[in-house]
Amino acid sequence: MQVFSKNSLALAVASSALGITPVFADEEVPQEVIQLEEVIVTGEKIQRSQDRTLSSVAVSTSEDIRKEGAKTLQDVLSGTPGVYTQSGNENWGIRGVPIQGFDEQGAAALNGAISVYVDDAIQSNRLLTANPLSVWDVEQVEVYRGAQSTTQGRNSLAGAVVMKTKDPTFTPEFAVQGNLGRYGEKGSSALANGALIEDRLAGRLAVDYQTEDGYINNPTLGDDANPLRSANVRGKLLFLPSDDVDVLLTFSHNDQRAGLNAVDANDGVPDYFNVYENTETYHKFDQNAVTGKLDWYLDGEWTLTSISSATLVDYSAALDFDRTPTTSQAALREHEQTLASQEVRLGYDYENLTGFFGAYLGRTTSDIDDKLAVSGTTVMNEKGKVEIDSYALFGEANWEFVNDWTLITGLRWDHEENHTRIDYTVDTLNLATDPSANENITSSVLLPKLGLSYDVTENHLVGVTWQRGYRSGGVNLRSLALHTPYDPEFTDTYELAWRGNWLNRRLRTNANIYYTDWTDQQVTFRDSSGNRQVANAADSRMAGAELSAQYLVTSQLSVHAGASYSDTKYNSFVSDGVDYSGHEFMFAPKYLASVGANYTFDNGLMIGTNVVYQDDSISNFITSGSTVVGERRSDPVTLVNLNAEYAVGSMTFTGYVKNLFNERYVTANQSDTVVDVGAPLTFGVAARYEF
Repeated sequence: MQVFSKNSLALAVASSALGITPVFADEEVPQEVIQLEEVIVTGEKIQRSQDRTLSSVAVSTSEDIRKEGAKTLQDVLSGTPGVYTQSGNENWGIRGVPIQGFDEQGAAALNGAISVYVDDAIQSNRLLTANPLSVWDVEQVEVYRGAQSTTQGRNSLAGAVVMKTKDPTFTPEFAVQGNLGRYGEKGSSALANGALIEDRLAGRLAVDYQTEDGYINNPTLGDDANPLRSANVRGKLLFLPSDDVDVLLTFSHNDQRAGLNAVDANDGVPDYFNVYENTETYHKFDQNAVTGKLDWYLDGEWTLTSISSATLVDYSAALDFDRTPTTSQAALREHEQTLASQEVRLGYDYENLTGFFGAYLGRTTSDIDDKLAVSGTTVMNEKGKVEIDSYALFGEANWEFVNDWTLITGLRWDHEENHTRIDYTVDTLNLATDPSANENITSSVLLPKLGLSYDVTENHLVGVTWQRGYRSGGVNLRSLALHTPYDPEFTDTYELAWRGNWLNRRLRTNANIYYTDWTDQQVTFRDSSGNRQVANAADSRMAGAELSAQYLVTSQLSVHAGASYSDTKYNSFVSDGVDYSGHEFMFAPKYLASVGANYTFDNGLMIGTNVVYQDDSISNFITSGSTVVGERRSDPVTLVNLNAEYAVGSMTFTGYVKNLFNERYVTANQSDTVVDVGAPLTFGVAARYEF
């Protein structure tokens, strides 16, 4: 029985009269428990907490995407440590390696250095650098830094991005959104979700359409130089035929158009924001992707997963070949690509042993039709066909052999057959050497992975890994070049990782330190005729670190920060008589940093800000004879961005400001006459209605 003192009894009576519940000194006061939510990653083919993987992975959940006001993959990548970006998404990379690698061959390239998957469907390499992918109705984005070849295969030498959109549920959900912004930005989005057959079949449909005029003008043509348009439709069906089987079908359609992201320059000084070319530059994509995923839970430990995927891409483009307002030379492109794959794997999860093993079969085809026209007359027409067949066996095991110690082993056998044919059906340029080609390339590689992790405490994990990265060989596809084959390239990466949780899991910290040896590096160089060729010409190395932290200060205030350092160098690289040894990679900023915060007021208003710093980097080398005498560099830049959100009933209003202080900066210093520049101050608002 509770015994009250005279004073406490009087307080109780008075409080009761006022409708207040008193709290006495000997009673425990309930405290609000706030913690960061656990993040589950799936891109390594093992579903586990981000705190339990040694891979350097940055994860943005749908909640993070909402709080940051991100609209595209570019927005997500721009604040990710270890990832550099350029305004307009025309180039980005991980750990100083561009998405297309250093053997850049234009739109026809089938070998990238970074793989991007959306709902298990591989995305076309060129699509990822011409127009940013929308993150409307996206559940999670996982950015893996460093080679992922053991799990992802041929195009993951520098890393991988795994995007997962929201799956259907049996709970009805409907939303529509409209948005407006500077430079003619406008768009509309919608989603619908719900049960089609109760407890058996659910569907989800998401639509997003965006247009904008862009911030670059072309006075010569009297029009916008970089108008952007994207139309995205995605449909998903979830079928549950039994308690042990899940079937997920996904269809997506992407229709995108982008222009030119360069401006004219006078002696290297940009003309903000004008370009004076007399040919309209455009890149158009029509991509359809379909994926079927089956998960069969055989028992409490074993799961059979089958993923069938096909991506079909039509790409067309026109570029001003001479890049002047007077001469009429245009490069015209028509490409068709098909990327199909079948993967089957068995996953297992015992008390002290987890992992998977599986098989992969893939086929990639590409039809190339590139023309060079002078004053409307075709003077060169390159036609080609590339067929690549890939086969792989792979697996990984994580074994806790004693308490707190886990051994990680992985292996992938990858076999590839590449048949490339190139013909010139029109040639009035009288090329000195016939560049036509008919090449057959075969390669087989083993890609091991080995690691060891230790649970220092319940909330702190450290570990080391070594793994081999790989990108397959191929044939130089650039027009007018000698279409010669080149060999695979390999990396060996040694990595130290630490995962920490503090303050009752209100503070999460991650760190990775790495060193990479790169052999037989594929690089592009200009020969004595000025044409771009590809060769295995470099022995290089990379070293660096990535750090990130998230802190839930209160239930209303969260802060985050990240930083990375990347030191790159060609150990031995001589190309066309020029010695580049000792120089750092192009497009590889040493320092990247970001910091941000979000605060939600009692009335529901949320405001956020983030500050992103990106160091300068080499855009091109200046040579004289056999010596590098100088460098063309991009500008270092610090960008301040703002966003806000306010909900009133079923309506949610959002707004954003990017590049608040209207910084002007060069993102790629191509030459004295043409440079790429970053976007100026932009802003926009949106209204969303859910019912």
